[in-house]
Amino acid sequence: MSKTLYIIRGLPGSGKSTLGEQLADSYMDYSKSVGGIKFYSYAADDWFTDREGNYNFVPAELPDAHEDCRSRVLGAMLSGVENIAVCNTFTQAWEAAPYFKLCDMNGYTPVVLECQNQFDNIHGCPQEKINEMADRWDSREDFMYQLKVAH
Repeated sequence: MSKTLYIIRGLPGSGKSTLGEQLADSYMDYSKSVGGIKFYSYAADDWFTDREGNYNFVPAELPDAHEDCRSRVLGAMLSGVENIAVCNTFTQAWEAAPYFKLCDMNGYTPVVLECQNQFDNIHGCPQEKINEMADRWDSREDFMYQLKVAH
């Protein structure tokens, strides 16, 4: 069985989460409060989203959000989920490096996909922050080269 981790990178509003849900395996959650189809698609933004779907970004909690995201990806890997997606901006290669290590340790093939679309920014990220992310953006070639060197 081939196991894949889709590492989906892109600026806010580029369609990362939508693509992740299309590529990741799904399961049925039968809980009354948050039941329904769930996807093995994860993002640091999940940390800031409550059960009602409200997004409340707290910059000081960003390290915790990323650690939680990595932990949930690892949990899915340990459960043997075949197709997992992680959808973060990944503006620079070092941000994706921990996921490549998880792939090595757990027998997954990492596949990097880059979203370049411009849809509505559903989390209300200010344009100045998006511009800052764009300014530090590693090109696909640099991104892959740096991961290969670090790996």
